[in-house]
Amino acid sequence: MPELPEVETIRRQLNKHILEKTIVGIKVISKKSFIGDSSRLINKKVIKILRFGKYFCFQLTKNLFLNFHLKMTGQLLYARDMNKAQFNTKIPFTKTDTMPGKTTRVIINFNDNSGLFFNDLRKFGWAKVGNKPEQPKGVDVLSKEFTIHYFIKIVRTSKKRIKILLIDQDKLSGIGNIYANEILFNARINPLRVSLFLKPLEISKLFQAIKKIIEQGIRFGGSSSADEAFIQTDGSKGRFQQRLYVYQREDKSCHVCKTLIKRIKHGGRSSFYCPNCQPIIHI
Repeated sequence: MPELPEVETIRRQLNKHILEKTIVGIKVISKKSFIGDSSRLINKKVIKILRFGKYFCFQLTKNLFLNFHLKMTGQLLYARDMNKAQFNTKIPFTKTDTMPGKTTRVIINFNDNSGLFFNDLRKFGWAKVGNKPEQPKGVDVLSKEFTIHYFIKIVRTSKKRIKILLIDQDKLSGIGNIYANEILFNARINPLRVSLFLKPLEISKLFQAIKKIIEQGIRFGGSSSADEAFIQTDGSKGRFQQRLYVYQREDKSCHVCKTLIKRIKHGGRSSFYCPNCQPIIHI
């Protein structure tokens, strides 16, 4: 699933490509993937591209937005020439380098003959016309509202395992399974630790690790994990997966101490950790 670094990567790339362009056509191939009246968007200019956690949107007027959530397998591809929408690599799940593909759900055309292809294998993602941006309940971990004081408060009042708390979008918005594993390794905290038992220094280290790992994820263009569901707007993979310490590295040697990485399942998700670098205490 695209997490905050992947969505922010897409936002920044689209900011270079489609800002100030006017939408002249929208083709909805899958009605499940598009919510609202597409005709409201025609002849409207993209004046801003905003992101809130894992949501992002095109602002078209003061009260008109095209919101997106990529969910599990959503992709957004930009083509400079819609008459020849060919990419330098085969697009995952489509078996082709030319769009539209079999997973294309929505096509957006701009006034300069460029455009976007919204692909989604599983059809969980969506584009939605609205009068305001879609926003998560939790605080975006790159926003000014995400302070050490806020973080201390939610950690100190939660009986959840810390890994489960980190991916709770009602508390913290933007962190998913990949980055939660890497954040906990960076802070040297076991994913099974109970949140309210963390020590002040551990909370501080975890706060800094969140900032560090999320910003690294953005710097390296997001993470294309084993399923390769996430791709950038030109069809290329992210590069952060090359820097992973624990995620999907079960039975491989820890980059720090050479101990074998372990995998456990809790909260319906897999957690990866180093038993030596992240000892289990105060469970």
